[in-house]
Amino acid sequence: MTTSYYADPRPDVQGLMRAPGARILDVGCGAGALRAAGASYLAGVELEPRAAAAAREVVDALVEGSILDCPLPFAQGEFDWLVFADVLEHLPDPDRALERCLPYLAQGGHVVVSVPNMRFYLVLLRLIADRWAYTDSGVRDRTHLRIFTRRSLHAMLARHGLQIERLHRNFRLIEDQSQIGRVGALATHVARATIARALPDLMAFQYVALARRR
Repeated sequence: MTTSYYADPRPDVQGLMRAPGARILDVGCGAGALRAAGASYLAGVELEPRAAAAAREVVDALVEGSILDCPLPFAQGEFDWLVFADVLEHLPDPDRALERCLPYLAQGGHVVVSVPNMRFYLVLLRLIADRWAYTDSGVRDRTHLRIFTRRSLHAMLARHGLQIERLHRNFRLIEDQSQIGRVGALATHVARATIARALPDLMAFQYVALARRR
């Protein structure tokens, strides 16, 4: 993964949060880009050494290691927000990660989770055409250990007593939009306004969910 991946401020994630003045635990915090959201206290957990080193310069507390087994020096109910942005799909046991972190969530606190959508239409077309192959990024990222759909995301959160309050879909027309140009951007805009309204889950490249305890 590129350096820019770990430094992405994720405006789609921030858009679901009320971060200013809040206490946030960012699991898979990358280089700590969520600092820009304005939290009064930001703690991070990061496995990748270079990203962890960068995050240590900007977050208030940094735990380097895997969320599945690293020591977590936090107090019960310490955080207003738990953030898992593009993290759970990389873990062999996403439920374990949620199980470990939820005790640190305050009463009335929220959880934000983003995961890729395996029902993205181009992934389905590749399966139908027997053209499946792993890639270095995107839904078919070779480092993904777990797959998600809208239904399975709901089910996972429900297992931990979490109910989705808002579900944002990141729509795409193609998987890699880094060099689509103006024509591609226009085509994507048109597709969002037409196809995505009729088939929202098939054009959703990624889900971003805002959840809280039921």
